[in-house]
Amino acid sequence: MAWPEISIEDFPPERDDEPSSLRQDIIDELSDHFACALNRELLKNPDEQLARRRVIELFGDPIKIARQLWLDAMKEKIMSQRIMTGISAVMAVCCIAVVGIAWSMMQESRAFNLQLLEQFKLAQEKSASETTGELQPILFQLVQEGSEEQPAIGFEGTLSKGDGNNPVFTVEAVSDKNGLLDFGKLPWGKYVLTLKSPWGEAPQAELITTIPGRKFEETIVCPASVPEKVAVQFQVNWQNTPEEKNYLLCDFRHRVSISSNVSEQYFLSSYQEIQGRRWVYSHDLHQKSEGNVYLIDVENQRAVTCPIAADGSIKKIDVHQLDWHPTVEILRGVYYPPTIYLIAQHDLSKITEINSFSSTKGVRFDRGKLEIISFALPGQGAFISPFKKLSIDPALVIDKTPTALKQIHGFIPDRSTHETYAATEDQPNIWKINIPDLFPVTRESGSLSSAP
Repeated sequence: MAWPEISIEDFPPERDDEPSSLRQDIIDELSDHFACALNRELLKNPDEQLARRRVIELFGDPIKIARQLWLDAMKEKIMSQRIMTGISAVMAVCCIAVVGIAWSMMQESRAFNLQLLEQFKLAQEKSASETTGELQPILFQLVQEGSEEQPAIGFEGTLSKGDGNNPVFTVEAVSDKNGLLDFGKLPWGKYVLTLKSPWGEAPQAELITTIPGRKFEETIVCPASVPEKVAVQFQVNWQNTPEEKNYLLCDFRHRVSISSNVSEQYFLSSYQEIQGRRWVYSHDLHQKSEGNVYLIDVENQRAVTCPIAADGSIKKIDVHQLDWHPTVEILRGVYYPPTIYLIAQHDLSKITEINSFSSTKGVRFDRGKLEIISFALPGQGAFISPFKKLSIDPALVIDKTPTALKQIHGFIPDRSTHETYAATEDQPNIWKINIPDLFPVTRESGSLSSAP
């Protein structure tokens, strides 16, 4: 028989949340514990009553111990329940707050969406009122430079719409008496616009973009008239001028190849800037006045238009029959640097030999290092010594072979800034030509270039 005798009724009233086996487990554990202690005491003293009394004195009343153990076990359960109850309360409060915030945000979002929807409807109505179809007008108002109340009449225009490199269609128009260049109604998208004046002056093609439902309009300022002649004076600055009398032949033309079946031809263009557009004028080289090849008397600072044949070649010159003047007449515009031939007086009789100089070998400085190149003539803005080979400072050609240095007749100065010559109506046109020391070519030669 287990000892001590503890029954279920010795515990406090049973709770609903109490585990069903808790009381029995406590009774069993205490009975085992006291039984073991009693057995130890009986070994010391065979008197059972005395042994029981000593065990109770040692451990205390078994029923009180059982009740205390029960209370300790139920406290943990009660505290756990209280904690869970607190957490549940806090979560409930948080959930109520989240629901309130979400409801407030929902109301704000609803109001915002309604506002956006209203704006979208207004935009649709506005677009619908402006749109009369998928095709919309594309037109330009052309006016004259310097008198923008005057229309630019007779200008040809082309609009090209393409898909990559594949043209879809092209529309052409001519500006009317009011300067209106009207291409009619066209689909929206990207177009390439080209213009051309009645005398052939044209800006670079530009890209325009139209949008659905909107008419495209733009005002373009155009040249007022064909370029006219203005007076230009050449001012030659030549370092270490040779003792013999010298002349410069300035050729502003370029030699170009039209096609493989056509021989090379001469070409000359000038341009003017008008409100960000560069209008290029291609000269008619069949007209003597537009040849732009000039012979300059360096000593007397005077010039004359060089006689040119129909094929563009230079004619033979009799220096005593030339009509020299301090200035020459040149069509208004901006010109790129000419090719300048250095000709001694005793070589003037051989000037027609320059026609055979379609190309030559020359030198230039590239990042401070001298290099040898071949280039076409005219067209590089170079200094050419056609009848005398250029000498070069030996310190610059220590890495060059005699074959590479054979027959060097040209020198291209450093043109780090794009250099041009402007002929205008409203200011003196003094075109400065600075000639570096070319006999021999030194490192300092590359630091000078002609300047307008």
